[in-house]
Amino acid sequence: MKNQILGKLVGNTGDPNNLTMILSSSFAGRRGEFVRICHQERQEEPEINVLGRINGIIRSNVLYNSEMGQSLTDLELLPGAQITGERLIAKLELVGYKDPYTGQIKIPRRALDPGGKVETVDYQFLSSFYEFDEQTSLHIGNLVGYESGDNIVPVYLDVNRLVTEHLAVLAMTGSGKSYTVGRIIERIVTLNNGTVVVFDPHGEYGRALQGGNLQFNLDFSNLDDPRDRKSIPEIQENFQRLQAAGAGVVVYTPQNTTFREKYAGKNQELALQFDRFEMDDVSEILPGLTEPQQRVLDVAIRYWKTSEKTEPRDINSLRYYLGDGLEKLREWEELSSAEAAALNSRSAAVASMKLSRVLNEAQSFYSAALARPTDIYDMVGRPSDKRGRLVVVDLQGLSDTAKQIITALISSEILRAAASKTDRIRPCFLVYEEGHNFAPAGQQAVSHRIIKKIAGEGRKFGVGFAIVSQRPSKLDSDVTSQCNTLITMRLKNPDDQRFITKTSDMVSKADIEELPSLSTGEALICGRSIPAPLLVKIGTKALVHGGQSPEVLDLWGRFND
Repeated sequence: MKNQILGKLVGNTGDPNNLTMILSSSFAGRRGEFVRICHQERQEEPEINVLGRINGIIRSNVLYNSEMGQSLTDLELLPGAQITGERLIAKLELVGYKDPYTGQIKIPRRALDPGGKVETVDYQFLSSFYEFDEQTSLHIGNLVGYESGDNIVPVYLDVNRLVTEHLAVLAMTGSGKSYTVGRIIERIVTLNNGTVVVFDPHGEYGRALQGGNLQFNLDFSNLDDPRDRKSIPEIQENFQRLQAAGAGVVVYTPQNTTFREKYAGKNQELALQFDRFEMDDVSEILPGLTEPQQRVLDVAIRYWKTSEKTEPRDINSLRYYLGDGLEKLREWEELSSAEAAALNSRSAAVASMKLSRVLNEAQSFYSAALARPTDIYDMVGRPSDKRGRLVVVDLQGLSDTAKQIITALISSEILRAAASKTDRIRPCFLVYEEGHNFAPAGQQAVSHRIIKKIAGEGRKFGVGFAIVSQRPSKLDSDVTSQCNTLITMRLKNPDDQRFITKTSDMVSKADIEELPSLSTGEALICGRSIPAPLLVKIGTKALVHGGQSPEVLDLWGRFND
């Protein structure tokens, strides 16, 4: 097919992020479309095609100039005369050209030719430009503008870089961010045999095992993509095989009867070991303790660990030492004079009360009444365990503090096991939904410290994470700046847009201006797991989606007297 000429370059052609072209007609180009420009980088080298994207269009008409009022609307021309008064300008940014020797995408170092022809891009060119290794990559969706029909251009993400170099998914409510994350993780689990742990504040991901059985998406009426028509049945079959093998979708919950009812008893109840918390974390869990109260708690925890040398330790023993067992603390030989002076019944009672409130809120700690504590190695698996799994930690209905405590302790245990010199877990990918509650900017959160640690150190131990949020400006920039893949969907809040600009050098000004106009399910993806920034229509999920809004009219029904 012969390429159509859309227009010509004018003005300064040396800035790859701010090129200008004159369009040949108002139908010659649309915002977001790809174009190509013939270019010669060196005199002795052959010409190459450089890929660009239209990121803005200016159209005006001198006959309909707002400053001239309505005086020209009734203008009559002589028979045969032609005048349009049209001014059609498109702004371009270059994606780059594909190096014929290395396959890398590079930005031209030499300025493009003024007057150079800007041409259409066909399916074959785009497909060869965005070439992916399907064995090591994940099909996230298709290029916007090329997402249906005969000219579908698939977009893949490099799984190794996506998982180990961290991911941020940022979008306003209702734009499809949880759906996008769901698409990613179900493919990591079933097609790449990975381990994914999702901290699920609202029970959305847990819907995949609601009622104790796998819940699949069965609505494929609008499925145009032949790749999805092939892969989705395969994903569903793999989930069933993994489930039969004791993996697949595994749900952990607090010790609460409502969760047992939700999952028909197929959930695993959390029995976390409180003594695994570091003392700094304990002070964050129980804020507001006075110095004497903090000392009493420190002494009780130390005595608990010393007197009960065998793990797991019963959390009720710690409660006992802060109550009826306080006399045993007073008789302990290892007390300092300051600690001995602080051991009074009032301080112990306050510390015990605050500790009990936290334990009762979380309902997730080990006691002797339970068969055994939660084992991180059972949850994530060892390298010899070749079963992929989606681990959902359902935190629905808990207080923010309880959610943070559970998330912090599980995350800490995963990183500790991953860094072990003798007994490591298999690589895993942690997903923090509502990430602004777990790693907030300028606020205290028990989970904040460990998430920052994973952001800085997790990669070398095979622990990656995704932070998902509808309020990017509320996130800790130290966490998001470590995310080397960024998926941004519709965002209209100026504060959130400025935050993305400030914390990431992967997004251009034109990209930011594009975000408010994205449709539901469309995403701008950029970073190390993808060759160049792309606008993508996210594909279909295999599991049922739990994040959709309820159809309130159907639920309200009609009143019949």
